Amino acid sequence: MHSLIQDLRYAFRSLIKRPGFAVIGVLSLALGIGANTAIFSLVNTVLLRSLAVANPEQVVAINVRGKGDSFSAFSYPNYKDFRDRNDVLSGLAAYRFIPLSMSRSGNNERVWGYLVSGNYFNVLGVNAIKGRTFQPDEESRSANPEVVISYECWQRRFGGDSNIVGSDVLLNNHPFKVIGIAPPAFKGTELIYTAEMWVPASMIEWAEPGATWLDNRDSGNFFVAGRLKPGIGAAQAEASLNLFAKQLAAEYPATNEGQTIKVGPAGFILPDIRGAVVSFTWILMVAVGLVLLVTCANLAGLLLARAAERRREIAIRLAIGANRFQLIRQLLTESVLVSFIGGVLGLMLAVWMINLLLAFKPPLDFPLEANVTVDWRVLLFSLLVSIVTGVVFGLAPALQATRTDMVTAIKESATQGGARRSRLRSVLVVLQISLSLVVLIGGGLLVRTLWQLQSMNPGFNPKNAFMLSFDVGLQGYDRARGEEFYRQLVERVDALPGIKSSVVASYVPLSLNYSSNTIYVEGQPSERGANVPTAMVGAVGPGYFETLNTPLLEGREFTSLDTDKSPKVLVVNETFVRRLMPFLQTTREAIGRRISFNGTEGPFLQIVGVVQTGKYFNIAEDPRSFVWRPLFQRYENSATLIVRTNGDPQSMISVVRNEVRSLDANLPLYEVKTLTEHLRFALFPPRVAASVLGVFGLVALMLAAMGIYGITSYAVAQRTHEIGIRMALGAQLRDVLRLVISHGVKLTLLGVAIGLIGAYVVTRAITSLLYGVSATDPLTFGLVSAALVIVAVLACYIPARRATKVDPLVALRYE
Repeated sequence: MHSLIQDLRYAFRSLIKRPGFAVIGVLSLALGIGANTAIFSLVNTVLLRSLAVANPEQVVAINVRGKGDSFSAFSYPNYKDFRDRNDVLSGLAAYRFIPLSMSRSGNNERVWGYLVSGNYFNVLGVNAIKGRTFQPDEESRSANPEVVISYECWQRRFGGDSNIVGSDVLLNNHPFKVIGIAPPAFKGTELIYTAEMWVPASMIEWAEPGATWLDNRDSGNFFVAGRLKPGIGAAQAEASLNLFAKQLAAEYPATNEGQTIKVGPAGFILPDIRGAVVSFTWILMVAVGLVLLVTCANLAGLLLARAAERRREIAIRLAIGANRFQLIRQLLTESVLVSFIGGVLGLMLAVWMINLLLAFKPPLDFPLEANVTVDWRVLLFSLLVSIVTGVVFGLAPALQATRTDMVTAIKESATQGGARRSRLRSVLVVLQISLSLVVLIGGGLLVRTLWQLQSMNPGFNPKNAFMLSFDVGLQGYDRARGEEFYRQLVERVDALPGIKSSVVASYVPLSLNYSSNTIYVEGQPSERGANVPTAMVGAVGPGYFETLNTPLLEGREFTSLDTDKSPKVLVVNETFVRRLMPFLQTTREAIGRRISFNGTEGPFLQIVGVVQTGKYFNIAEDPRSFVWRPLFQRYENSATLIVRTNGDPQSMISVVRNEVRSLDANLPLYEVKTLTEHLRFALFPPRVAASVLGVFGLVALMLAAMGIYGITSYAVAQRTHEIGIRMALGAQLRDVLRLVISHGVKLTLLGVAIGLIGAYVVTRAITSLLYGVSATDPLTFGLVSAALVIVAVLACYIPARRATKVDPLVALRYE
C-alpha cells in the first residue's frame, strides 16, 4: 500500500509536469468511456433491468405466433384456457393498453392504462401501498367498476390525496372506485410503457365502449405474462405450452390451427419488438466499442511518445538499482490514473448524453418511458472499463520503455532513442484508421438509408396537411351520435376558407395503430387457423384517398352513400390483389370481387376500388396487404380528422380546433400535428441510428486524425537532423513535403485496406437497419474511404509544412 501511494504521488506529479499529455489523454478517454457508458445504460435497460415484481426471474412473456402475421396476441377465451389448463405456470395474467377519458372539475384528460385480468396483481406478486389490488375472481363479476392507480398518477393528478382510496373517479363518464395505489417502482408489465391506471377486464364495456370481443376466440387483443412454477425453465414451459396449443388447435381448428407459443423475457410486449431493440442497442454497443478502441490506441500512442521522452530517465533509474517490475508498476499506475480520471469525466459525460438522448423522445400520445439511468451496473461497467483500459493499453508502452540498453540510452538523446520505437506507434495509427473506417462506413450506410427513406413515396402526400385525433366513445357517444358528429365536423371544416378537403378516419398511415383480419376470397379454397391469409384493416370516411393524395388505380373510393344501410363495400391496395388474388391477370379484374372476414359463409363485401400500395405500419416495411372499409359501415369511436389545406397547414390548426370545440367543448384532442411531422416520427428510428453512428464515426475520425498528426509530428521531430542535412544538400521543399507526407499516407492506405475488409464483414450485422442500400454499398465504401484519406493527408500536411521551415544551419548544430 505504501508503494502504491508513492506511485500515485509520482504519477500525479508527472502528469502535472506534462499538462498537455494529461489533458489530451483524459479528454480522449472521457469521450470513449462516456459514449460506452451511455450506450451500456441502454443495454442495461433492455437486457439487464427486471420488472418491479416479486421474484422477477420467474415472470415470462407468453406470445402466440401464427403463420403469416408476426404481431399476434391472445384472445381472451384462449388466455383463459391456457391459464386454467397448463401445468408449468403457477399463474397467468392478461393485459392490454387502453386510453381513458378522466373527468375532473368539468375538464377531461386523456390518460393511458391497462385493462387486466382479475389475477394480474396476484400473479405478479404486487401489493398496493394503500388500499388493495384486484382479486383473482374479479373478472367473474358482472359489474365491478374499480380502478387501481399508479403512485405517479396519485401524486401528479391527485396531489397525493390521502383520502383518494375509496373515492370515485369519473372514467369515460362512468364512476370507478379507487381501491388501491400501486408501489412507486411498479409501472406495469412493460419496461417502456408507463401506465397510470389498471381497470379489470370485466369492465370492458365501460373502459372500451363498443368492444364486444371479450368472448370472441378469433380476436387476439391481450398480451400475456406468466409465472413459472419452481424448478420449471422457460424452454420446458414453452415445450409444454406448445403441446397444449396443439390440443386447443384440435378443439378449435378454425381459430387456433397452426399457432405456436413462444416463451421469453417479460417487459417488451412481443419478441419482435424486443429483438429489434436488442439488435439496435448491441449494434450501438459495437460501434462505441470500436470508438473506445480508437481512443485507447490514441492513448497507447501518447504513452509510447511519453516513454520515448523518458528513455534516458528510465535507463538512469535502472542503472542505479531500480528493478524493471517497479518501473512497469509505476508506469502502469500513471496510465491507470489517466484512465480513471477519464472514466470519471466519462461518467459525467454519459449522464449528459443520456439526458440529451431522452430529450429527443418522439412526441406521442402514448406514455413511452425510456427509464435510462445510471445505476450500480453502469457505475461498475464504467469503473471496469477505466481500469482495464489503463492496464491493457498502458502495458505495452511500459514493457517497451523498460526494455532498453542502459549504456546506449544514457548516451543517446530522447529523440534519437525514440526513433527506434516508432514501429509500435505506426501499428497503433493503422489500427485507429481501420477501426475509424468501420464505424464511418456503418454510419454512412445508415445515412444513405435515411436519405432513401426520406425520398421514397409513402403512399400519401404529407405536404399541406395536418391531423388531430379524438375519441368520442370516451365521451359517452353512441354510434348514431358519433356518426352525426363526424358528418357535421367534416361539413364545417370543408366550409372553412383555405381548406381543400377533410376526412374522418380510424386509421392514419405509419401510426402505432395496427389492426388485421383474416381474409377469405369468394370462390377460393378456404384455409384454417394460422394458414388463413391476413391483411391490415382500417375504416375511413368519404374522400379519404383524395385527401391523402393516394393514387386510385381502379374503380372508385367511398362516398357519402356508403352507409350501414347500403351494400357492404371495401377498397384494397395493389399488394392485396397480387397476393390474395394471384389468379387475376390485372388489378382491374379485382373490381366486383367479394371477400369475407368471417369464413366461407360470409357476409361478403365487394371490392369497389384498388389503390397504390404505400407504407402502413413501418416506413421500411415490405409491401403489405391492406383493406379499407367505409367508416359508416364499420363505425369506430376513436378517429382522426385529416385536413388538406391550400397553404401552410400550421396556420389552420387553431381554426379547425375551434370548430371541434364548437361541436363539443369537452372533447379531448390529441396527436395534433402536420402530416410532415407525423412522417418525421416514422423516420425517427433510422434518423436516431444514423445520427448516433454518424457522430461516433466523426469522433473516431477526429481521433484517427489526431493519431496521424501525432505520429507525423513525432517523425518530423525525430528526423530534424536528417531533414537539415537533406536541405543543406539541395533538397527542395516539395521533396521534404513528399518525404514527410509519404510515411503518413502509407500508414493511412494500409489502415484503409484493413478497415475495408473489416467493414465488409461487420456491416452485415446492420442489414436489418438498412433500406434500399446494400450492406456492401460501393458508393458508401468509396466515399468514406476517400474522405478518410483526405483527412489523413491534411493531418500529415501540417507537420510536413512545418518540416519545410527547418533552418539547415540550426538543424546541423542540433545536439
